[in-house]
Amino acid sequence: MKARHVGNKSRLYNMSLYFYVTGEDASCAIELTPPRVVVKYGDPVSVKCTTSAEEFDGLGWEASEGGTGLKEERYVMLTVQSVAEWDNNPMCFITSGTNQCSTRLGLVIYKNISISSSIESSEEMRENEEYILTCSILNIAPVQNLTVRWYQGNQIIYSENLTNSTKKPTNQTSIFRFTPTRQDDRTTIRCEAHMDLGPEGPQFNASSRELSIGVKYSEVEVGEVLGLKCSSVGNPRPNYSWIYYRTHNVNERTEDGISRLIINNANGFNIGSYTCHAWNEKGNVSKTVRVTVKGRSNTMKGTDACNTQNISKQSNNDLLVTMFYIAICRT
Repeated sequence: MKARHVGNKSRLYNMSLYFYVTGEDASCAIELTPPRVVVKYGDPVSVKCTTSAEEFDGLGWEASEGGTGLKEERYVMLTVQSVAEWDNNPMCFITSGTNQCSTRLGLVIYKNISISSSIESSEEMRENEEYILTCSILNIAPVQNLTVRWYQGNQIIYSENLTNSTKKPTNQTSIFRFTPTRQDDRTTIRCEAHMDLGPEGPQFNASSRELSIGVKYSEVEVGEVLGLKCSSVGNPRPNYSWIYYRTHNVNERTEDGISRLIINNANGFNIGSYTCHAWNEKGNVSKTVRVTVKGRSNTMKGTDACNTQNISKQSNNDLLVTMFYIAICRT
């Protein structure tokens, strides 16, 4: 699984499986024991082919590994010491005169399913901003037998049955778009891959490492003072404007290349999004934060306690600014 902010770093989890589906000629006087085999890549396999026909010319296995050719025996063995051919498609056939029929072995070849990751164990996210989580499964086949589930804690938040008609191994990715709220703070997210190999084989389940989510948001008590500081660096010096729900207790001022928005005596009308735009003749950038007003408590005291780590942003437009951020300040 990989979590990344849109346009940022990515995380990758790998697993590989192969599953080959076969058919059988029901009218053919051949019995396979067992009729279906699930075997790990590199392990041995042995299957017996027996005929109930009274008269026949020969019986044999046709396979890229373990083929026997035609033999005048009532049974022949398919024996492979170490399965190494992913596309092996064994078929037992019987001939009688000019007639021939065959029965195909249901063969499933697999590798141990696993998800590996070099990601960090935690991710700091901003409230109400979209993040892309990816879970990548490599060298998997057939895709129709793969299910990817996303969990938040122990609750499934997204499930996907991956689809692809090819029988050969392919790389697949499950994508989950996640927009965190403060209720998601201190929760965990992971992806799990499930491969169903039928009653003869094991049920494979693999899980990524858990990603610990930390959600950043600004919150102020009723009656407190909250300051938002919008700063950028550019040449020529950028201009600023703010978009928010206008109320009488909000003041703006810009000086020395910094724009400040002060919310005095915060109340319920101040809840919402505050967007700062910075622009000059080379371009423009903007950033939005969400302010929540809750409860009633004593007015905070002190001077300009700012947190610039919550919402920093590096512009992709070098012509406009070299740095752009909004700071949350309480006074």
